[in-house]
Amino acid sequence: MSHFRYIKYSYYLLVLILLISCKQKDNTITIKGNIKGLNAKWVYLYECFRINPKPVDSARVIDNKFEFNFHPDTTFQPYAGYIAYRTKPAYKGMLGIINPITSTSKKLDLYASLYIEPGVINLTGDLTKSNGITLTGGEQNDFYFRNNDLPFIYISKDPTKKRLQISKLIKLIKDNPNAYYAMFALGNLKFYLSNNELKSIYDEFDDEVKKAYNGRKINEFLNTRPDENALKPNAFLTDTNKKQIGLIDTAKKLNMIVFWASWCGPCKEEIPSLKKIAAEFKDPNFRMVSVSIDKDKKKWKQTVANQNMAWQQLVIENTDLERLTAQYNLNSIPQIYFIDNNRRMISHIGGYSLTNEAVIEKTIAAALK
Repeated sequence: MSHFRYIKYSYYLLVLILLISCKQKDNTITIKGNIKGLNAKWVYLYECFRINPKPVDSARVIDNKFEFNFHPDTTFQPYAGYIAYRTKPAYKGMLGIINPITSTSKKLDLYASLYIEPGVINLTGDLTKSNGITLTGGEQNDFYFRNNDLPFIYISKDPTKKRLQISKLIKLIKDNPNAYYAMFALGNLKFYLSNNELKSIYDEFDDEVKKAYNGRKINEFLNTRPDENALKPNAFLTDTNKKQIGLIDTAKKLNMIVFWASWCGPCKEEIPSLKKIAAEFKDPNFRMVSVSIDKDKKKWKQTVANQNMAWQQLVIENTDLERLTAQYNLNSIPQIYFIDNNRRMISHIGGYSLTNEAVIEKTIAAALK
């Protein structure tokens, strides 16, 4: 009998565990607005950083009041969004949210965006007196307005100053491990940090933020980008005749790899200088190649032809672009890598400058001695 009771007890315990584990997290989002002077019939909620965005939700305005209320699934992560309205067919406005941290009584610091997060957010204001809207509610919004410039901070190249910056970032995340905006910011800063530096910051986030989209992308980046002193990855890219060619020619003593794009102004400014380099160095141990990150392959080919770029031309296929961007840290272009036949990086030039040509000539001459 006791054995039967044990089995029965175990069965109920198992059912209870399953019920608890299957209970979905409540991600209900409620945004309530009470804004005098909002002469619109409808307001629309959009996600920031979308091309040709469609509204996430819409709400009818009645007596200056509106309410968004929706229930994202369990994979939802907070994100930056904005609220738009239309008073006339030709005019579309956005609500300006007051940053409570940086605003003063004399000057309001207005933001078009706010953070869309579970819970209740209240928006109040009087557009007949001020364009500013007051926001209350939400820890993600509190972090967002306190650290709005986080994705755009300059990471110093000075080792001492950089270590101090890394320490401050680590402390910031340690104090706010659930800050989704901080993980978004890290997506901008990752190119200026070594893998060890990046991981030391990333590790301070809680698991939920790490498992969200931006967190997964940082983890993928860490797993893709080689360490600073590692051999440079090779890859097969496409030439103008749709033939697959290696990014690094290991039969050449020196590879000069120029990352660029047809839409990049500084890249185009550099082309006359590259033509001189191509004409000057005919050594069989030297190989010069331009590698485009163009998504529009037709424009890439047209630019190559119009600019008469007679040296080897390759393009990264769209499916490989994210991987190569991580492997070669392509946060900006143009970039030039000098790589030997053992795939070791000899030198690197980031950005365009009138002094680049002399640096390139000196680097090539030294490597081919």
